Amino acid sequence: MVSKFKHLKTGDTYYMIRDDVKNCTNANDNQIMVLYKRDGYPDLLFVREKEEFYKKFKKISE
Repeated sequence: MVSKFKHLKTGDTYYMIRDDVKNCTNANDNQIMVLYKRDGYPDLLFVREKEEFYKKFKKISE
């Protein structure tokens, strides 16, 4: 299920697609990442380390 989040610094709206994506680069094997996109930019995807994501974003709806 996609959840709606607000970036605490900018106030922009984002949609979290998944929060269980594994980072498979050599230095960060098995680091858990969040896959998300910005509202209004459907083809632009972002990843961020899970712990950092939950510090910088606030959930505003399911």
